[in-house]
Amino acid sequence: MQVQSCQPPPPEESTQSIFARVYRQIARSSTVPVVELLVKPYVNTMGKLHLKSGVLEVRISDILAGAPTTVREALAWILLSKLFRRVPPSHWVLHYRQFMSRRDVRRTHQAVRVSRGRKYISGPQGATYNLDEIFDQLRDRYFPPLIPKPALGWSRRPSRTLLGHFDNAHNAIILSSLLDRPQVPRLVVEYVLFHEMLHLKHPVEHHGSRRRVHTSAFRADEKLFDGIAEAKELLKRL
Repeated sequence: MQVQSCQPPPPEESTQSIFARVYRQIARSSTVPVVELLVKPYVNTMGKLHLKSGVLEVRISDILAGAPTTVREALAWILLSKLFRRVPPSHWVLHYRQFMSRRDVRRTHQAVRVSRGRKYISGPQGATYNLDEIFDQLRDRYFPPLIPKPALGWSRRPSRTLLGHFDNAHNAIILSSLLDRPQVPRLVVEYVLFHEMLHLKHPVEHHGSRRRVHTSAFRADEKLFDGIAEAKELLKRL
C-alpha cells in the first residue's frame, strides 16, 4: 500500500516581496529599497507608489490587498513601470484588467464607491443654465418618458478636459462649470448633457477584459442629436 504524504501548500508571496522582486527586475539592480506596505481604503485608485531615501512606500487598495498573488504582481508591474516611465508588459496589464472585470470584483468596487465616495453635487441651477430644465427638454425630445432623472450638477472647477461625466455609483451627471457661462451657446450644453444622458440608456458593457463605455448602439443614438455637427464645431472653439 502506497501512502502519500499531504504537504501543506506553499505560503503565498507577500506583497512587499512581490514589489521588491519586480523592482529588481525593472531597475536591473541588486540594490532594492526597503518596501513598506500601506493598505488604504481607496475609492478611485488601486495603488500608489512613493520612493524616497531608500524606502519604497507601496499604497494599495484594500480591495487588492487580498487578491491572488498574480494579480498583485500585475499591479506591481503596472505601478513600477509607471515609476520608471516604462511601458508595462502587456500580459500583466491584461491579467490585471481581467481580474478587475470579474463580476464579483466589479460589484465589490461599486459597493465601495457608494459607501465611501463623497460626491459633490452643486444642484442643477448654475449661473447661466439650469440643467434640470434642459434635462426635461432633452428627455421629451429623445428619450422614453420614464427614463429616471439622476442628480444634476456643475463641477467645482471649470475643467477643459472633462466636460461632463455620468457617475453610476452616485447616480449623478456632472457638467464642467466651464460650460456655465453666457458666452457658451446653449446648444453646446445641450449636447454635452445629451451625451451623458445616453449613459443612462446604454450602460457600460463588459466583454472579458474589455470595457466598452461607448457601444455601437450608443454611437448610433448620439447621431440623432439635432445639430450635432454644429455642437462639435463649437466645442472645438472652447
